[in-house]
Amino acid sequence: MTGPLAGLTEGRRRIVTSVALVAGLSLAAIVPPVRPLLALGLLTWLARSRRRRAPSPLELAAVLPVALILAWGALPQPVATADVDWCQAPLSPPSLWRLVEAGIGLAAILVLVIGGVGSFGDLGVRWPSRRVLTASVLAFLAAGPVALVGGSIVGSLFFGRFELDIWRMGALLPALLFAFSNAFAEELAYRGAMRVWLTPALGIVGANLAQAVAFGLAHTGPDFDGPMAPVIVAMVVGGLIGGVIVRRTGSLAFLLAVHAAADLPIYYYWACRLPA
Repeated sequence: MTGPLAGLTEGRRRIVTSVALVAGLSLAAIVPPVRPLLALGLLTWLARSRRRRAPSPLELAAVLPVALILAWGALPQPVATADVDWCQAPLSPPSLWRLVEAGIGLAAILVLVIGGVGSFGDLGVRWPSRRVLTASVLAFLAAGPVALVGGSIVGSLFFGRFELDIWRMGALLPALLFAFSNAFAEELAYRGAMRVWLTPALGIVGANLAQAVAFGLAHTGPDFDGPMAPVIVAMVVGGLIGGVIVRRTGSLAFLLAVHAAADLPIYYYWACRLPA
């Protein structure tokens, strides 16, 4: 190997590469114009690895799904206005937007898995135990209504003051599509790919911390009108706890349920929001 990392051992090279990639991902999360550039650079790296018939580096595999999701999120998201009512449309633009996001993350990981980088089971995409499944269903049924009722209060940290029109029952289907698509995309990319595929280089704790920090910083940007620091801290802590849960349960199921429940009011913000 030539270049600035040539004098390092293989283990240290992987650590340095992983830290550099996570730093780049964090910068892209904070500065949206960087997102497509990072995604393009990683895709180019992946293509070169495939042309050489070399296995995709785990560090690349770990951050690529997140980078692609962030690049998609840099595009203007559809939001209803006073003249456009998407609230009860079964396939409303905000729901389809998140569904495409989930498809992008899933496609990236599918390509990596087919290329020999681990398996979906390694990432927690597996049927949970009966105990975990029961806990997941109960968690969603309990947290979902609470999130909807208190959504405007918690959401004010992200978007400023607003009110939600949560009593339009036809909105429940697109809200569920929105919430589970967004939860699946983020849990698979952060608690799945980043946490698992960075572990060989950064260790269990380091990889979990890396995905949590990237997750926290991704919840910033021009769409958020509230104070940034509390949101970032809350998301980092949530990401850390989530990483521990999925490692102990071996499945993303519980995190998907809780995450989707928490995301339900976000759909109403984009599609059914009332002026405060």
